[in-house]
Amino acid sequence: MTGPTPPRTMEQIRANPQTLDEALLVFQTDPPVLVKDKKGQAGNTPTKYADMVQVNKKVLSKLNALGVIFVGKPTRLADGAFVLDYRLTHVPSGQSETGQYPLPMNDNSQRMGSAISYSRRYVLNAVTGVGAEDEDDDGSASSRTAQRAANARSRAPVSTPTGQGQNVAQRQTGGGDPGGPDVPILPGQRGKIVARFDEFGITNRTQRLDITAGIVHRDLGSVNELTRNQAQQVITILDEAATNENPAGFLFAYLPDDTAPTTPEETAS
Repeated sequence: MTGPTPPRTMEQIRANPQTLDEALLVFQTDPPVLVKDKKGQAGNTPTKYADMVQVNKKVLSKLNALGVIFVGKPTRLADGAFVLDYRLTHVPSGQSETGQYPLPMNDNSQRMGSAISYSRRYVLNAVTGVGAEDEDDDGSASSRTAQRAANARSRAPVSTPTGQGQNVAQRQTGGGDPGGPDVPILPGQRGKIVARFDEFGITNRTQRLDITAGIVHRDLGSVNELTRNQAQQVITILDEAATNENPAGFLFAYLPDDTAPTTPEETAS
């Protein structure tokens, strides 16, 4: 009577990965490290990133050697949503991992090309576990969080000699009148902003703040830092997003763009 098949050794897996998981196991035991050697822009802040040419050379070539291919193509779904439809396939076994990543709708072809290129790199690196030197997915987020905190502190109430709180920004501008630009956000406005983001499935706080900051062109530590006029500006954009076929993708265009094409090769990638 034949007993159970013994598990394959790591040497056997390395020599001949027979499944997608085995191929990824071999790949991840010595993953390539990308170097952010291309210059981009996030608002007014210079950034660096690894372009698709480098990803193809370091990531795809190693995956291909293990029998794995990656396909990512912009696709419009039946409900009108615009997404990157991607598939990671181990050709010998036919096993695949598939998914869809939302893409923004934008009339600017260069920005659309940049968003597609970014999505392809982001998805491929995410599903294979590849990282980059000076990784700014966490670093930039931490830096932006720290900057928002510093900005929030600079606008926080400070104690006066009489012990009463006074807002620094209001003191510098004379305090603002009820209809002026420095009037704080209304509770109803804050509630509508939060509800809209929930409606669009954007639940990540950092993404919400980055989108909001992109709309009003200022750093934010909290939505509570918005003025009434700025809150209305955000609500107007959120209402416009609600009429778009892909609201989340529409709003993602307001995220910091660290992949703005700086060379013809990047635009084409």
